[in-house]
Amino acid sequence: MGDLLDPRAFALGMVALVNPCGFALLPAYLGFFLGLDDGEDAETSSIIALNRAQVVGLSMSAGFLAVFGVLGLFLAGTITGLQESGWLPRITVVVGVGLVALGIAMLAGFQPMVKIPKMNKGGGSRSVGSMFIFGVSYAVASLSCTIGIFLGAIGNSASGASFGERLGSFVSYAIGMGLLATVLTLAVGFGKKGIVSRFRQLLPKINLISAGVLIVVGIYVALYGIWSEQVLDFSTEPTPWINSIITTAEGWQASLAQWMGAQISVFGRTMARTSLMGWTFLAVNVALAVAGYLVRRSRDHDAERVLVDS
Repeated sequence: MGDLLDPRAFALGMVALVNPCGFALLPAYLGFFLGLDDGEDAETSSIIALNRAQVVGLSMSAGFLAVFGVLGLFLAGTITGLQESGWLPRITVVVGVGLVALGIAMLAGFQPMVKIPKMNKGGGSRSVGSMFIFGVSYAVASLSCTIGIFLGAIGNSASGASFGERLGSFVSYAIGMGLLATVLTLAVGFGKKGIVSRFRQLLPKINLISAGVLIVVGIYVALYGIWSEQVLDFSTEPTPWINSIITTAEGWQASLAQWMGAQISVFGRTMARTSLMGWTFLAVNVALAVAGYLVRRSRDHDAERVLVDS
């Protein structure tokens, strides 16, 4: 389990959840899967609503894990070979140039389409399977905007790392995204339509924001590839201004990871912040699940008593 917990990738995954490319899907996800679009369950207790939010958030998180887990299984065994052969930096440059081109096309009016589960009233499903597929769709849609962060999450684990450590970077990244997604889902389950409407107010600007982010991220990814190739080629000194940009960004990521993985004292016991977040998250979800079970049991008991009395 130590190999599968990478505080750096975990922190970057949390940051990557709120990205312009996937952000456009959030209002539909929050509104439909939590049952807010059609005004249903107006009388549903807060505990029952939060229980549904749990299932929604955790199913979506499973979709994240599926996408990045598959990527991890494929790339964890090949990324070192690509790096040693010199192809990884070149592929990174190509990806960066492609992102810049996509961003410019979006500024010109192009709107990339991502197929997601149908969510028209009466035409979609709130099943666990649909929520899982939506999580897969969100992860795939987000990759275009978060590829720079993603490469940063796995880049440092590529050289000299074990298969488990490299796979752990992918898994930790997905867990970071999933934890924040579930927390957000629980917040919406408690706050209802107000949060969803605020998300929808931002939608008209999402395409423009996405284009700008893609261009910036694409430039960074291309520079990262150039920098990586220069670093691997010991006969070439890194270009000073590129080196300054990459090392600054690396420093920010390292500081974030260091803060997430820092040891703190909790009730006299020392643990990492990531561990505290994980245990707190688990405790809250277990408590909500137990509370929901008790509420449903009480309702069933009251219904049976009414039937008996009648």
